[in-house]
Amino acid sequence: MTEDNKIRKFGIIGIASPIIGLLAVLVSISISPWFDWPINSLSDLGVEQQGGTQIAIWIFNGGMIIAGSLIAIFIMVTRKTIPNNRISKLAYSIIFIGGINLALVGVFPYNISESIHLIVALIYFIFTPIGLMMIGVERRSRDRNFAMFSIGSGIVALVVIGGAVLGILGMPIGAIYPEGIAIPEFIEAVILGLWIGIAGMRVFKTGKI
Repeated sequence: MTEDNKIRKFGIIGIASPIIGLLAVLVSISISPWFDWPINSLSDLGVEQQGGTQIAIWIFNGGMIIAGSLIAIFIMVTRKTIPNNRISKLAYSIIFIGGINLALVGVFPYNISESIHLIVALIYFIFTPIGLMMIGVERRSRDRNFAMFSIGSGIVALVVIGGAVLGILGMPIGAIYPEGIAIPEFIEAVILGLWIGIAGMRVFKTGKI
């Protein structure tokens, strides 16, 4: 088997990661009658709640660990196919760090350590879109459609989650997200997951992102 064919098989990991992560969230919500989109954050699914079940907690935290780990593996394997320039290497490193920290969201639910949970969640939500924008900038001259998709995904994701950062700095979350923080969190997760999934399909078809 050629090196190219080996790498192409890892495209399945890129495709599987967002499917597993988003399904974990949706399944956890479906079996958590206490969850209310305008009131709760997605992180609430990873800790014990009145009326909740251990199954929902394990599904959510396990899903984050698996999805984040798969992102890290996908980026680590496909990194050898990227152009040999500083911006590409830095972008891939940033997305790799984002994947690791998504996994750590499941390892450190906020009832174990609220500060660690907050830090790793923010690193995932902020680093990953920055990495996407950097990839887009690097690709803009030779792969325009994917470059614009990457830049657009990164910008929208950062705008959507930007209020959470302001909330950490002291602004009341309700003033920023009257509809609740879980909805922006889920929207950004879908955006980032869509990029990873499409990148996985590109690798599966061509052997490179």
